[in-house]
Amino acid sequence: MDKITSLFCIIIVIVSSAFAVPVSATRKIVSETIEAAAKKSGKALTPAMRKSAEKALMQASKQYGDDVFKVVSRGGLEAIEQGSKHGKVFWKLAAHTPQAARSLALHADDLLPIAKRIGLEFMKLETHVPGLGKQAVTCFGDDAVKLLSKMPADDAAKLIRFGTKADSPRTARLLLDGCAKSSGEILKHLDGKRIVALGLSASMVTAAYKVSNGIEDGLTEIASNSPEHFTRAVSRPLVYAIICGMLILIGFIFPVRRWLTARHAPHKISHNTTRSDNNGSSVHLAP
Repeated sequence: MDKITSLFCIIIVIVSSAFAVPVSATRKIVSETIEAAAKKSGKALTPAMRKSAEKALMQASKQYGDDVFKVVSRGGLEAIEQGSKHGKVFWKLAAHTPQAARSLALHADDLLPIAKRIGLEFMKLETHVPGLGKQAVTCFGDDAVKLLSKMPADDAAKLIRFGTKADSPRTARLLLDGCAKSSGEILKHLDGKRIVALGLSASMVTAAYKVSNGIEDGLTEIASNSPEHFTRAVSRPLVYAIICGMLILIGFIFPVRRWLTARHAPHKISHNTTRSDNNGSSVHLAP
């Protein structure tokens, strides 16, 4: 029995030794990771700061596995702090979406609650449009995440920026719906400079959608989905057109009237006449 037990212990030691990472190798990985993280964060480390960071990273790797090295390399020194603060959920999300590690390290307090609610799809969006994930959800709602993740990154970023300038949540939603139904074409017909200066109104969205998807289709869609926006968008230009037409008509009528009056007015006949007397001189005859 003692021989069997001894043999078993020897096998365990051999297997453990085969898979164990040498201490020197682990320290090298930790040192290189901290160096990469410092560059990512743009910080110069003092010997004391380096020692503290290496110690914290070593502890994290023992508790959460080797994925923490990749996360810290991409996320920077801030990732160590956020990992210590938020624990497993931070390391797990950052490991699944390493391209978003930097955003997560800088804004974990804002992003983690949303990621917990929506899931990894939100982190994919944050990877797709770094720094704009929270704005997208705040502006368009949780259900917009999938659509935005599938759009080209430039279009998604532009849509989010325009949406944050909307004058109301309804207008923002109108923009999102118009973008989905026009396959992003609506964005080509929105004036970014004007939106930045004045904000985004429902009438702007309506006009852009009419151009991108045809006037008749645009009016039909807007009227069925947002009647109040349709009325506002259509009636306002119509009123302006009527006013302009009246001004043009008034400006045309008065000159024509003066011309007609002058044309049909009777000619004045002078009552002053002259005649010649017998001496041949001209005599003026008063009326």
